[in-house]
Amino acid sequence: MNPTLLRDATVQDIQLELLRRAKWNALDGERVVDSLLQHRDLWIAALLDRPGVPNYSEPSHLLMMGLIKLRDLPDNFWKADTLYLLTETSDQAARLASIIELEDWGGEVHLHDDRVAIDRALGTGRDDYGLISIWWD
Repeated sequence: MNPTLLRDATVQDIQLELLRRAKWNALDGERVVDSLLQHRDLWIAALLDRPGVPNYSEPSHLLMMGLIKLRDLPDNFWKADTLYLLTETSDQAARLASIIELEDWGGEVHLHDDRVAIDRALGTGRDDYGLISIWWD
């Protein structure tokens, strides 16, 4: 079997590879990716990220800690601590969150249920997308 060349990989494949390489504290990326692939019918997209934090006292176009990933690229390290999982429905998100808890992925699982907040974050509306975030300290 021929491995997929990077140029032929989907953006989702690349995200899963970044997650697979992550191994620190309680995050075992390879184990998480294996589980995600076993439950591929429950999610439509996965993104490993580290969102920045706004500084409301001194507003700026750059978010605090928003470029840590950029800083650590020369060390071949993807400094991301939050996995976002998008599902087609909120029911699928609830089922997947239960699996994550049962398998104990080691992170803090949050099943998002505020429809307005989800729509705003995704830039959409009137859809029943489900959203889970898992944060590793």
